[in-house]
Amino acid sequence: MCCMGLLACNPDRKTKVNTEEVHFAISASSVMFFKNVRQIYYERQENNAAKATIYRMRDRVRDKTIPLLYPAIVYMWAQDEASVILERNEWLANAADTLYFIWQDTVRQISGKYIFPNGDRRTHYKFAAQIYHSIQEEHKLWLQTDSCKVPFLAREREREPFRKIMIDYFRLVNVLR
Repeated sequence: MCCMGLLACNPDRKTKVNTEEVHFAISASSVMFFKNVRQIYYERQENNAAKATIYRMRDRVRDKTIPLLYPAIVYMWAQDEASVILERNEWLANAADTLYFIWQDTVRQISGKYIFPNGDRRTHYKFAAQIYHSIQEEHKLWLQTDSCKVPFLAREREREPFRKIMIDYFRLVNVLR
């Protein structure tokens, strides 16, 4: 029984999630789970004017010398919804609004591109889900700048907080149970 509880708190790193549909609706039970079990891993910021609470993973990397984007969970309690919003670190603060990423699957020898135009919450969700998928597939990732490719989420300590935040978000919006 104790093992079941531990498994529920930290799903397998290979947990596949259907990310094709965009989900924002939450349930009372998913909010209760998040607040009682997962909230302790997050910094919390209240925004009473927007009737929202923003959650940021405490153990995310805060390195200013590499490009980083981390999801923040925005719980809009007045609407019973949650969004995932990607926040840029200082390295990306002055970058163009639209970011271009290259992914490579070294096992299957395929690669592709992701474009993040920094749009609305649907755009943030879709891009975060793509990065989550690449983390699950162990793709190598790079940010494409005008002059070069810069490694993106290259180390486990950068990838794991992203993965955990997305698992928590998917659980909150009932994509993952």
